[in-house]
Amino acid sequence: MINSINSGASMPPPPRTEQNLTSDQQSVISDTLSEFDVDNLTEADALSIVEAFSEAGIQPGLALEKAVADAGFDAKTIGELANVSEEGNRPPPPPPKQSSDEISSMVEYLAELLEEKLAASNSDSLSDEDKQSILAQVFEKFDIEESDSIINTTA
Repeated sequence: MINSINSGASMPPPPRTEQNLTSDQQSVISDTLSEFDVDNLTEADALSIVEAFSEAGIQPGLALEKAVADAGFDAKTIGELANVSEEGNRPPPPPPKQSSDEISSMVEYLAELLEEKLAASNSDSLSDEDKQSILAQVFEKFDIEESDSIINTTA
């Protein structure tokens, strides 16, 4: 019975609470938007606007949309230019799951590199330089960014 409950669709996002704007926040909105030309708004402009609103604690909502419209701008256009979704900035999606074949291939390549380095150095241990060299080769062969982990350990 529990399985049938858990196997359904995912939960919808929680409803966003509507925020009333303080007079200070309204001033931030009008002062910020007065610095920009509505007809020549760039991505950098939109990012600057979104950052200013965020720093002032202004949340997306009808009050913000109305205040932006009162200043002659379209909140949706600013959000699109700044690449902000309607639900706000979401974290990036999880990386794609690695297949067991991909992991096996990586392990085999890693073992091969380790054997080569150990044989070349006639030693039972690797230097830090050897370790970095092996890691760089693995990253290159499997097209992994330096900031990423070699193996995705998320379930």
